[in-house]
Amino acid sequence: MESENRQPNKNESLSPGTSQKGARKKIRWPRMILLIAAVLIVATVGIGSGLILAWAFEAPSFNAGNFDVHTTSVLYDVNKQEFAKLHAGENRTLVENINDVPLQLRQAFLAIEDNKFYDHHGVDVIANIRAIIANITGGFGSQGASTITQQLVKLTFLTPEKTLKRKVQELVLSIQLERQYSKDEIFLMYLNRINFGEGAYGVKAAARTFFGKELKDLKLSEAALLAGLPNAPSKWSPYKNPDGAEQRRQLILTQMAKYGYISNDEAEKAKKAPPKLLDQPRRSVAGNDINFPYFTDAVIEECIDKYGITEDMLYKGGLRIYTTVDAKVQKAAEAALSDPNNYPKGKDNVPIQAAIAVVDHSNGEVRAIVGGREYTTRRGLNRATSQMRQPGSVFKPIAVYGPALEKGRSPATVLDDVPTRYGSYEPNNYDGQFRGLINMREAIRLSVNIYAVKMLNEIGVQNGFAFARNLGITNMDEKNDMNLSLALGGLSKGTNPLELAGAYGAFANKGVWIEPHLIVKVEDRDGKTLVEVKPKRQVAMKETTAYLMTHMLQTVISSGTGTNAQLDRPAGGKTGTTELPKEIFGNITGNKDAWFAGITPELSGVVWMGYDKTDQNHYLYKTYGGSYPAQIWRSVMSKALQGVPVKGFERPPGIVEVKVDIKSGLLPSSLTPPDFIETELFEESTAPTQTSNVWVQVDINADTGLPVKPGEKASHIERKIFLKRPDGYDPNRPPADAELEAPAAPSGTTETVPNSTAPGATGDRPALPAPPAPADLSSGTNGTGTAKKGTSTNGGHAKPPNGPAVPQTPSGVGAPQG
Repeated sequence: MESENRQPNKNESLSPGTSQKGARKKIRWPRMILLIAAVLIVATVGIGSGLILAWAFEAPSFNAGNFDVHTTSVLYDVNKQEFAKLHAGENRTLVENINDVPLQLRQAFLAIEDNKFYDHHGVDVIANIRAIIANITGGFGSQGASTITQQLVKLTFLTPEKTLKRKVQELVLSIQLERQYSKDEIFLMYLNRINFGEGAYGVKAAARTFFGKELKDLKLSEAALLAGLPNAPSKWSPYKNPDGAEQRRQLILTQMAKYGYISNDEAEKAKKAPPKLLDQPRRSVAGNDINFPYFTDAVIEECIDKYGITEDMLYKGGLRIYTTVDAKVQKAAEAALSDPNNYPKGKDNVPIQAAIAVVDHSNGEVRAIVGGREYTTRRGLNRATSQMRQPGSVFKPIAVYGPALEKGRSPATVLDDVPTRYGSYEPNNYDGQFRGLINMREAIRLSVNIYAVKMLNEIGVQNGFAFARNLGITNMDEKNDMNLSLALGGLSKGTNPLELAGAYGAFANKGVWIEPHLIVKVEDRDGKTLVEVKPKRQVAMKETTAYLMTHMLQTVISSGTGTNAQLDRPAGGKTGTTELPKEIFGNITGNKDAWFAGITPELSGVVWMGYDKTDQNHYLYKTYGGSYPAQIWRSVMSKALQGVPVKGFERPPGIVEVKVDIKSGLLPSSLTPPDFIETELFEESTAPTQTSNVWVQVDINADTGLPVKPGEKASHIERKIFLKRPDGYDPNRPPADAELEAPAAPSGTTETVPNSTAPGATGDRPALPAPPAPADLSSGTNGTGTAKKGTSTNGGHAKPPNGPAVPQTPSGVGAPQG
């Protein structure tokens, strides 16, 4: 008898139906896979169900008293000292009965937030399933589906984190809420609780804040605008984002017509009648429990906009918010901006405004924010963080000179400051002068516009645009801003002091940009960390680029347009001014904005000055970036850095010093006059190796003062050195250094004599003007911590090496600036 465990031979079948005893059955893999999958699904469902049940039991206990819990949040400065408290009860007036809320306002909320509110039991099951699937596939928080009931639960019971656990708890609490309260009660609690921005909580306060009206007086158009705000109060604010607010208002009117609350005709009529807002939102004034109000406002906005913390949590959640403000710096900034001596006089009582942001560029922490010369309304316009204005010439280092250095240019790179046209665009210098052949350092020192535009054209607008973006200038538009006006700060949407302070900080921080931020950490009332900030940081440029830029910016303060910002320590900066648009103001002489951006080894700070609304009666007259804004900057920095040891900007490896001909940027030739030779700094690979060729020797007939013609017999010939520029210029608008060129001979010929010694300018030609004394390039200071000034002056005007005197900032305020 054969063993039952024998092995079958190769001819025996193992197909289904085989009856041979001891034969193995073939494994049915598709069925096995389905079986395993079924087991896994059951196990997953079981585990998932258990997890969901556990989360549900962990949900906060439902207590009607939660709706009235108000716990004060505390803000701490960089030294962990309390400086502000946030609590509820401000600018909130309760509506007692749902019928006191106009029907169309209720319908507007239903149309945009929860059209099925009166039909579901707290949760829209289909919408939530769809949202959960989207969140699982796209990352949690990628899609929401909250009913009005769920929103009320989130505002009242839960933290802002977007997790599956919190979603489960939200659903459980929403169902419980619906069991204990009627729909009208829930809706009324929601309408009383939601935040509309501008400090307004609840529909009653919102009507007063935005329109100065009582609820019963609201029109359909106004109701639609209000209903659109709670979704994202800062984003849809009609004051901060009027275009976005209008788009959302029109969407709500469309939704109201779609669901039958109003007719299509009513919707179209309301769309064509945008509501009339108050000129300024009507809000409550800050109480005595808040110091540094502008900084506090900015912290609140950062909490809400960046970290998703609700206003209810801020004002009632008992949070501990650790911020970056330095009380010493903040107080100095507030004192400077409130001092009337730091402002020019206007024509009437409308105040000229100013703002400042100060950043510790080593870590991106914002040390001070002041958004205006006075603080009158809680969470009003913060000109340091949210008002966008064109930056003028303070943008040149960001969009032109920084990227130019990265592209291999140097402080010695020479361009010809002469009338230049690009199609229909012709840039002009602020003082109407043309300086001729000048280098980058001189162009920055005197804020020369034509040089900046020519340099941007040379390196490519796209490179300037990209460089600015890497420095945190985020509001630029490729379609409207990627053009040559970028060189002069012609941004279609503008920028603000905080962004610019972050950008300039990268120059002082060895080329590393760190995102400016006001918050270090946020804890809940139990000490649990809700937010721990790790700011974005990136290498925006080479360390050598940053140092060369910093060194040139020191020249601006030592002897350029920014002398009003001089400190008793190393500092660099740039002035900026935006002119009045001629198409609106015609021949009125004045400016719209004045800026000063400055850096020290410790801090970067930017000051803006101007009117909130510029018109024919309200504009800056004889006020420039180097006048009052520079004066404010100096006042703030001198106090902020009092007691801080003086140090210089650290010079990195790879920087070399080379003597150059300042009219060519190349090595001096035997013809280069000594007064036109200076020591300049270079990144090692860009140091010049070629010899200058912009000087020529010409034989001059002493009797005629003209070049000697070939074959001419002259009784007295003088050999002189003259400038020979590479390109021509409009003879009707000659540059300042045209006087250094040889006079034209009657025949139009000029004989040059190369390879000769340079005797200097003598005879009938004017003597070559002396250039400013070169700075101590090894440290950027004169040994006392103060950057050196040029020593050649003429009646209070700097006399640059390229011709006649050029207006220079005097000791007083109000001098012409770039």
